[in-house]
Amino acid sequence: MKRVFLQYWEESERGWGIRPNGCSLHLTLEGHNKYINDIYSDRDSENVPHEYDKICGNVISALISESLYGQIENGNLRLDQTSFSNCRKLKEISIISQDESN
Repeated sequence: MKRVFLQYWEESERGWGIRPNGCSLHLTLEGHNKYINDIYSDRDSENVPHEYDKICGNVISALISESLYGQIENGNLRLDQTSFSNCRKLKEISIISQDESN
């Protein structure tokens, strides 16, 4: 198992509400911060879209399988909710710390 940083995501859709939307995996905290900043920098604060995703909570530490680790490109990997749930059930992702924000 390899240590990574994990960020939960949620999706907000007008008329439907908010629901879990998977996670992103990051090799470093710096990579996590850049990934988040890159996503948020393209957003227009004047016009909220009908549907969008956003981070949920703070970044946390996790252990992931070697095979999942091998799928990380450019230091980051995004998993949709189904993939994330399956990886947890198959023990390819294990949460080891609830708060790495400090």
